[in-house]
Amino acid sequence: MGVCPTPHREALEHALRALADAVTGFGLHVTITGPLTLSVRGERPAPEEPDGRLACLIEPAEPLSQSVTIESHGSRLWWCWLWTDAGPGGPESEPIRPIEEIDEVARRIRTVVALASTT
Repeated sequence: MGVCPTPHREALEHALRALADAVTGFGLHVTITGPLTLSVRGERPAPEEPDGRLACLIEPAEPLSQSVTIESHGSRLWWCWLWTDAGPGGPESEPIRPIEEIDEVARRIRTVVALASTT
C-alpha cells in the first residue's frame, strides 16, 4: 500500500486510533508500530494456586503479542493479522474483518492475545 492522500490517510489513522482504544478498553497493551500497524499484547496469566506455590515451581507463561494492519483487499479496506514469522518474502497478512467492524476486530484480537504462550 503506497502513501495515501491526506484525507484518506487521516481516516485510516482515525480507524487505527479507534481500534487501539477498543482493545485498550479490554485491558490490553497497544503499541503503534507503523503508519497503519499496531501490536497488541495481553497480560501475564495469574498463577493457578491462590498462594502462589505452583507458580514458583513452573515458569510462568508469557503473554502473546499480535500485530494487525490495514490493507486493501478487492475494493475494500480490511483489518488483517500480520504474521511476522513468514518466509523470505517478509511478513504475510490474513484478512480479519472490514475496517468498519472495529468492535468485532477488537474482540477477535482479545481472544488471540488472551491465550498464554508457553514458549
